[in-house]
Order: sequence, then C-alpha cells, then structure tokens
Amino acid sequence: MTWGWRKILSIRNAVRPSFWSIIRSGKQTNVWSDNWCHLSPLRSFITPRHIANAGFNLQATVAEVIDENGQWKWPQAWYDVYPVLIGLTVNQQDPQLADRMVWKDVEGHDQHFSSLEVWHTLRTRDTPVKWASMVWFSQCIPRHSFHLWLVIKNKLKTQDRLAVWEVGSETNRRLMCCPLCKHGTDSRDHLFFVCGFASQVWSNIRMLVDLENVNDSWTSIAVWMERYSDSKRFKHIVCKLAISASSYYIWQERNNRLFTSKECTAEQVTEKIKNIVRLRLMGFVYKGDLDYQRTLTKWQNLCRASDEDPG
Repeated sequence: MTWGWRKILSIRNAVRPSFWSIIRSGKQTNVWSDNWCHLSPLRSFITPRHIANAGFNLQATVAEVIDENGQWKWPQAWYDVYPVLIGLTVNQQDPQLADRMVWKDVEGHDQHFSSLEVWHTLRTRDTPVKWASMVWFSQCIPRHSFHLWLVIKNKLKTQDRLAVWEVGSETNRRLMCCPLCKHGTDSRDHLFFVCGFASQVWSNIRMLVDLENVNDSWTSIAVWMERYSDSKRFKHIVCKLAISASSYYIWQERNNRLFTSKECTAEQVTEKIKNIVRLRLMGFVYKGDLDYQRTLTKWQNLCRASDEDPG
C-alpha cells in the first residue's frame, strides 16, 4: 500500500461522520454502520450480540429490515431496550433507484463531494481576526504578506524569543543586541519601528503615504491595520503595501548584518521599499482613476529623483 493511501485511510474516523446516504431503495445502505438517519450509526448503541440474536447479520441493508408494510422487522423488545427507536421512520422513495451518497458540511447541509468541502470540514477553525485582509489581499506581494503574517503572530526568530527557548547561556544572551541600532535586544516591537535605524526608514516611508498619524510603535500600526484592513480604497492599499514592504526589508537588513558582512544605510533600504512599491503600483489596473494616476506619478518621480541624486 502506498504512502498516500495510508494517509487517506488514516483519516477514516474523521471523515466518516460526513458521509451520508440518502435512502431511495435502501438496498445499498448498511442499516447498522452507515449514516442514514439521525440515530446513525445504529451500531453505536445496538450491540452485535443483539443484532445476531434477532436473526440479522452485520451486512444487512435498510431494505432488508423493512417489511412489505413499511414496518421495521426488529423485535418488539428492542423498543424497551432501545427506546430511541420508537420514533425512527424511513421513506423509501423508489425501489428501483439506488441510494445516493452525499457529503454533509459542518452546518449539516448536503453538499456535492469535493476536496474543498472535505478541507472546510476537517480544518481547524478559530475566531476570525480583524487583520486578515491586511495581510492577504489581491494586490499583495506574497513574500511580503507571508513575512507580515509572521510579524503579526510574533513568530520571527528574534532575540527575545531565543531567550524564551533558553538558547545559550545567560551571559551570551546579555551580550545580544539589535544588529541595526546596537541598543537593546531586538524584538518584534523594537524592530517595527522603535529601533533607531528602522525608525529612520519608517519615517521616510510613512510620509509618502496616508500614514502621517501612525507613529513608530507596533501598537499604533496594529490599530491602523485593524481599522483599515478591509478597506478597498486605493490609498489604503498603498499603505498596506508600504507597511509590509517596510517590515520585510528591515528584517532582511537585520539578517544581512547578523549573518553576513553586507550593510546598507537607512536611505538605501528606503529606496528598496520605494522601488518595490512603485513596481507593484505599475501593475495595478485602475483605468480612469485620477487618485491612482496621481499616486503612481508621485512614486515614479520619487524613484527618478533618487536615481538622479549623485549621492
């Protein structure tokens, strides 16, 4: 048996409750093991011993335990032992039609079977977060969005997290400092954007977009993200791109200084952010949108001025 089939078979218990049989003839549905009524599977409370003593076998179908008058063939004594069976009824639609298998979603609605429905049923669900559209939106840069997701979840391997993991001696951890400003231990809240180096970059970028009221603290940025995450306005989309690009390139510069000999100035990192945002804006389709044209012209002029700057 292949690895793939072993994995599929391993989730049988998880998917079995979602497979349901719609009774039409009742000849293709196992009365004891399949899901076909609100009490299913009947085998969960009717023991195999009682099934055998009543003259049935474990492979019996729904049709086989119903007589010509539409009544159940099981013993009358079962209603005393299993009173839940008293109200159990089944409607055979057509003896010539085969039973139909359906997939029930998490709300109990019948659906056509698909891998998408299986995923929605099996996946872990949590409370929706307000910042989801801040990270994942149609105009995003995927690698920037993935990085921003890590930032929001505070999953970057910063020095404060290393301390929690108890990596190295206490003395070595005390010697750690932010690779960008050389002051304090780097953390999510320090790098974005309290750090002196990061603050310079962020100040240059946020003045180019509609973020003048957002300061250097991550709390201030988080408040803005929750407020405008779902906004489809062009100026807010540009702000989303600027925030994610700023965090991405500042983290990249931090790693370059920590693990290589490469080092860029705050102005050079700022130019990287300007260029990537400009290129992304040029790929937008906003025909006849004056705000888009003004913004694109502004970013193009900024990048052109930087290219002409002899410094």
